[in-house]
Amino acid sequence: MLAHSQEHSRIDLEGLEADNDRSIAALSERVGALRGITSGIHGEVESQHRLLDSMALSMGGVQLSLRATADKMVKVMSEPQKRRVVFMGSGAVVLLFLLYLWLKR
Repeated sequence: MLAHSQEHSRIDLEGLEADNDRSIAALSERVGALRGITSGIHGEVESQHRLLDSMALSMGGVQLSLRATADKMVKVMSEPQKRRVVFMGSGAVVLLFLLYLWLKR
């Protein structure tokens, strides 16, 4: 009887150890999958940061260009003769656009 119970407990321990090994292997696979996912996310985040940095640099250049254009426009609009030319040019552009829309129908 004692031999039978020792054999039974040894079988139980081996079964439990095999279950633990399978669980550890499954957990290891999941950890590997999560590692791959987090690595992919990290790469995408780095890519997005580079894109945003380059956009910020581009927007800085656009801001400087707009500021220079606005300064020039203020200078032009301060002189009455040049202001008249700007209004006439703007009116011509609007008329051409309206003509384009009318002919397009």
